[in-house]
Amino acid sequence: MKCYNHHDRDAFGICKSCGKGLCLECLKEENGTILCKDNPKCSVISKKCCILSFLSFLLLLTILIMMIID
Repeated sequence: MKCYNHHDRDAFGICKSCGKGLCLECLKEENGTILCKDNPKCSVISKKCCILSFLSFLLLLTILIMMIID
């Protein structure tokens, strides 16, 4: 796969937010997640996904505790 921005370079990662292949110059790693370096939308979407994942975990934990209590 080639970089979305630089068609002559190999991609070293794929943005978790938009799915574009990125070379080393175009990617950034944020909390272990590969994102587009120059696209603020990708960072915002990634942060929202992290928040939703955490809230889903809390909901599941709450349900499990309620099942144990009953």
